[in-house]
Amino acid sequence: MSNIKENTCKVPYGINDEKRYEIDNLPYHFTIFATNKENQDEILKIAESINIDKIQLKVNDIKIMNVKHNSYCLYLSIEENQQIMELQRIFYREFPKEKYNPDDFNFHMTLDIDKDYNKVLNLQKTLKENFKSFFLEFNTVALFDYLGDMVKKINLNKNNKK
Repeated sequence: MSNIKENTCKVPYGINDEKRYEIDNLPYHFTIFATNKENQDEILKIAESINIDKIQLKVNDIKIMNVKHNSYCLYLSIEENQQIMELQRIFYREFPKEKYNPDDFNFHMTLDIDKDYNKVLNLQKTLKENFKSFFLEFNTVALFDYLGDMVKKINLNKNNKK
């Protein structure tokens, strides 16, 4: 992505459309769950109680999906992964929100959101020219306040505080 000359934005439409690019300070990430700010303390409590080993994901493609406000999301897709589904299920059990049901959720890493389908399609073609599947692993999660300020980073493996 650092070699792409076009401006990209991870902020969805419907927040502050005129300033999307200016307010986009989110790092590249996989969303596990999202909820209202009033649930923040409970979400942190749940995350701090989790004790799991590293989760390994295989990033296998660059795809496009329709998203809200007649826009298109260019994203990295991952192979189905039971570990990340179970991690999401922990939060889903406490705050059932159908959008984040791990049995139906499209786990992805957003690269760009735009209303111009041709722009998104051209970006996808450019990125796919040199794309090769790769693995990522993680054992931390972070809670971000929308629009991207980190509230707290939490290690999921309590036996390894690194």
